[in-house]
Amino acid sequence: LAAASVCFGRCALAAELKGAVLDEATAQPIAARVYVYDSTGEPFHVKSDGGSAISYDKRRGSKSFEFHTTISAHPFRVELPAGEYTVTIEKGKEYIPATRTVKLTDDGVTSLTIRLRRWIDMSSRGWYSGETHVHRTVAELPTLQLAENVNVAFPLTAWVKDSEQTPVDQGSSSRDRPQGRLVHIDETHVFWPMNTEYEIFTVRGANHTLGAVFVLNHRTPLELSAPPVGPVAEEARRQGAFLELDKHSWPWSVMIVPQMKVD
Repeated sequence: LAAASVCFGRCALAAELKGAVLDEATAQPIAARVYVYDSTGEPFHVKSDGGSAISYDKRRGSKSFEFHTTISAHPFRVELPAGEYTVTIEKGKEYIPATRTVKLTDDGVTSLTIRLRRWIDMSSRGWYSGETHVHRTVAELPTLQLAENVNVAFPLTAWVKDSEQTPVDQGSSSRDRPQGRLVHIDETHVFWPMNTEYEIFTVRGANHTLGAVFVLNHRTPLELSAPPVGPVAEEARRQGAFLELDKHSWPWSVMIVPQMKVD
């Protein structure tokens, strides 16, 4: 018999939490990051009412994990067993995080409105935030950048980890590859979708970690493997791209600086 139709003893009825995240100064809805935990520390994802909700769940052991939901500027909701929960809302570095404790009852709806206070507005002073090491999909960025208040992002849409591989070898068809053009989320949030990370872990079939370098802001897909790194640098310059050294203490680092003349 289906558990949904027959229940022996006391059935655990679902409670519902509905929430809204507002800017304290403007009282307008804002995109944000939402954490929900029960009294034992178990995390839960929320859903969006009318917008987008991007779940994130990375675990590397019981004490090392990241579990949250990024929501657009719309209300959120989640069905939970009755009990006590902690809700934390974050929005980048310019808003002060807020935490609330709520008690949910069987078969009831609890509404929660959290107003985040902004302690500084750097872009109004001519300073803009950016991130070059972005391992998130292009489709997620419009919600993520607004929620994290990141003005400029360079998603690494090609990630080369083998010396025999080139960015165009990674399986996506030419139709699905990102275009070399600026994408405007709004007036102060943009991203450039064509960027490559060369992070070599395997050389000619053998495990041999070298390091990483980013080619940012190139116009067309790169058709070069690495090493050698000289041709990659030349092609990056030809396309007007920037070179960023990543993981400075790795074996490649002392060679990449003079050979590629990273920015």
